[in-house]
Amino acid sequence: MEVIVYFEGADSTRDWVSKLLNRSDITFRKIPSQNSSSSFSELPSYISDILYLDKPDIIIAGSNDGIHEKPIFSIELAACTPQFQHALQRFPRLLASVASGCPTVLIMPLRKRSNDGKSTYQRSVAADYGAVRLTDIFHVPALVIDWPDDDGILLYEGSDGLPPLNSKSIADLGSYLRDCLTSFAQVDYLGALARLPQTQFLTDQTRMNAYKNGNITIARPGGGGTNAQVKLDLCATSDVIHRLTTEGRATATSISQLPDYFRAREQSLLFYPTRISDHAGDPYVGMMTYYDIAFCRTGPSTRDRRFNLIAYAQGVELSETTERMKKFNDNTCLFSKGYKPSNARHYSYYLRDGCRKLKSKPIRIYGEIADLIAYEDAILMNA
Repeated sequence: MEVIVYFEGADSTRDWVSKLLNRSDITFRKIPSQNSSSSFSELPSYISDILYLDKPDIIIAGSNDGIHEKPIFSIELAACTPQFQHALQRFPRLLASVASGCPTVLIMPLRKRSNDGKSTYQRSVAADYGAVRLTDIFHVPALVIDWPDDDGILLYEGSDGLPPLNSKSIADLGSYLRDCLTSFAQVDYLGALARLPQTQFLTDQTRMNAYKNGNITIARPGGGGTNAQVKLDLCATSDVIHRLTTEGRATATSISQLPDYFRAREQSLLFYPTRISDHAGDPYVGMMTYYDIAFCRTGPSTRDRRFNLIAYAQGVELSETTERMKKFNDNTCLFSKGYKPSNARHYSYYLRDGCRKLKSKPIRIYGEIADLIAYEDAILMNA
């Protein structure tokens, strides 16, 4: 069996993964820094499909016949402070993997001290709850593992900025991933994975952490207190449509173009981003994908929702997106730049499904996930 690892970041990641998997025969390949780079078009489709939404730090793949590659597991390394908005900035990467049939694990601190040492931040249970919901919806494991710490001070593997391999949580993860490699030899890899006792143990552990403070609700999306800083409204869809017109965000003509599925859902979930494209859309694109999975989604497709998911932007005009798209069309889209012998392979790659994977991350995610984006002066919809 051939093991291939796609990664981004420093080359020290190679040594860390080799030790984690206890293998010296791994083929390592760098994840392109930009989807618009020519090297992106040379990736296997299962990798580019994952990276379309967002980029996990590490994707472990394999081939049993030397020809066909398939994903085995992805790893997201998050040494950030783990409160609600920071935890959810990583959530699109978990969704990107699981939606493509690739199991995933988020390694994130359960607690972390602030830089001045005066505060200790606890991990929002939203990270664990989101992983549980991903597992339940897609029937693909999504796990959360604690980044080892000493009283809130994170521990590292030497000076590499990676979690220590000799810690219990990471050593146990390595043992589990080696079992996953063995299971990969089975025709039905996900079925074999589900039969591993450690899969059930780690899934149950994530589920237990998710519910340790009680049920997650729209009123308490982070599972802690009232989360007053996080405003979500569940409204009648008819009331939302009326509000869009009375506030001047939509005209009768644009309202008439709302899809039938949108009108058929009696309720809509609204959140209120203060930017769409600027600052990479963070943290709102991550929060939106979490709200979708936590409260709206009932199945693997974005059409499988009980509520519409609406980004009701605050202080953001349509021009923020249209100007970004014009710049994209003028400077990035290969079809606008034109064919050259030097870009023949790259140009040919995008004949299949256009430049959808080249757009900036927030526009990709909003276009994929939101049922409706309500700007101050216009609406866009997932049609």
